[in-house]
Amino acid sequence: MSIQKNIYSGVFFIDLDGTLLNSDKKIGKKDRKTLNDLGKKNYLRVFATGRTYFSAHQVIDETYPFDYLIFSSGAGIKNMKTGELIYKTSLNLNQINETIKVLQNLNVNFSIQHPIPDNHIYHFHKGKKNNTDFEWRNDLYKKYAYSLNSHFPLNEATQFLVILESEEKFNKVKGFIKDLKVIRATSPIDGKSIWLEIFPQGVSKAAGAKFLCDSFAIPKEKTIGIGNDYNDLDLLAWTHRSFVVENAPEILKNKYETCVDNENNPLTDVVLKQQILK
Repeated sequence: MSIQKNIYSGVFFIDLDGTLLNSDKKIGKKDRKTLNDLGKKNYLRVFATGRTYFSAHQVIDETYPFDYLIFSSGAGIKNMKTGELIYKTSLNLNQINETIKVLQNLNVNFSIQHPIPDNHIYHFHKGKKNNTDFEWRNDLYKKYAYSLNSHFPLNEATQFLVILESEEKFNKVKGFIKDLKVIRATSPIDGKSIWLEIFPQGVSKAAGAKFLCDSFAIPKEKTIGIGNDYNDLDLLAWTHRSFVVENAPEILKNKYETCVDNENNPLTDVVLKQQILK
């Protein structure tokens, strides 16, 4: 994607689950209108989610008023107006095989996602301890989930997902992952399990945001980020103005400016606070 002249007033990077989406997995009416109004004022509207493109499509589609989708925590970016996949990353076969050995030795529950754009398809390995969130996820995606046998059948993959029950376990597993990017997220399924995601180095929502800003020559000073969870930390540390919703963990609320919770149109609240559409 070549660098284009900056035609934008600024850019909003907005997380989906727990942020823009309410408990019904819908965007509030006021926020949808605000997205439309931002487009009329030449603001670039970007949804930045940990969901795969397939999973994101279960809650949003091309009729929604936004421009780009950063998905799988920054592993892929799609132009929602043209349908073009403009950026993707992958783990190579050596990284896959080495990580499988580590995770199997740790006896944890994990999955390996196929390469983008098919990374909703995955192979899973059951660890020593049963995990309800892991089982629920496999049931939710049973059409796309396959048991990992002797080896992963492809030469590349998007990521690993390890589902854990405690902070202690997360830190233990993270300590064994070398030369790869580890991102922490809270399960969107049970809302409490810890998801440890393993990507190639350099993957993050922030890296995706920078890629888009560089592509359109948008200065960082014109960026605003809104999130709610640990996988938003890279993004919120990068954007010029950063907000977390009221329902975010306290550690995030102590670090960033707070807006209303995800049930009460947080995007509109941020836009009003910044007097952007006055």
